Amino acid sequence: MNIWKKVLEAYHIYPVSIEKQTERVVKVFDGMQEYALKRSFLTEQTMENWQHVYRIAREKNVTEILPVYLTRDNAFFHKEENFYYYLTPWIDSPEVTDSAYNIERTMQTLAQIHKKTRQTSRIKSDRLKESFQGFSSFCKQSLDQLHVRVTDYESRKYMSPFELLYCTHYKGVCHAVGLLQDKLYQIYGEEETEILWSSSLCHQRVDDTHSKGGYLINWESGGFEHPARDLSHYFRGLTGAYNQPEETIQQAFTVYQKTNHLTVKEMHLVSVYLLNPSFYLSVLKNYTDRRTKKSMVNQVKELQQQFRRLEFGMNWVEFIQETYESKEEQPD
Repeated sequence: MNIWKKVLEAYHIYPVSIEKQTERVVKVFDGMQEYALKRSFLTEQTMENWQHVYRIAREKNVTEILPVYLTRDNAFFHKEENFYYYLTPWIDSPEVTDSAYNIERTMQTLAQIHKKTRQTSRIKSDRLKESFQGFSSFCKQSLDQLHVRVTDYESRKYMSPFELLYCTHYKGVCHAVGLLQDKLYQIYGEEETEILWSSSLCHQRVDDTHSKGGYLINWESGGFEHPARDLSHYFRGLTGAYNQPEETIQQAFTVYQKTNHLTVKEMHLVSVYLLNPSFYLSVLKNYTDRRTKKSMVNQVKELQQQFRRLEFGMNWVEFIQETYESKEEQPD
């Protein structure tokens, strides 16, 4: 507790109460205002990028990024015992049981941030293809790995529940990888020599814990990326359960699209991230190499969860095709 108080002195704040929220966050009350003080994961190497986020937010008037208070030395942070601390307003967000409302509000917040910080440029399609070359090779290798595993499992007299589940997934996972390769080609494989591409300030770890009262908090991993990075990360966090909210996500995306318009090619990039089989393959490899201490039940659950996410990616491709590609193809 003394450490927290010492850090607060750097902000000229003398607390009436300090309530522990997590191992790294405390709620502070000084008799007038409430604050959130965090012991961050920031390092000397990541600190500059983190500070750049707040400079951009101020310059572009991005009010959806929760601001940080300056110390009495006008710094964004205070270092104490090799840890970097920062202070923000405390946001009381009422518990909302309507998940559709939460998802739509988070998507609206993301759209505003992405739009206000958007930078658009033209890049050569050859250069874009080059940047995806390694990933494209990984996809081809993935299909080989999947084939080896299904052949091995099906040759056994008795399969474990994990192996049996994998065999039922096999065709679906291969289809997902095939779709991914198609989307990569549609991004850079057409006749255009240059492609219009955008980047925005991205949170890169968006989930419901980081979305409060119309703000996005905790920008320790923030930086300029394509908005597809934020969208795909958020969607993956929302999916994986048996009742994943596919229609809600699709409806929320139409709201996002009205504020920060993505081209069909850019939507294909979201598809590419969602169809990435690396998470599924990681679970498979952990089982094959016996690198996990999880029970058979938990390994089966994990494999099924990753497959549901790939299923969401496949349904997302259909949604984009029906809702946006078909409109773009219609003659004026």
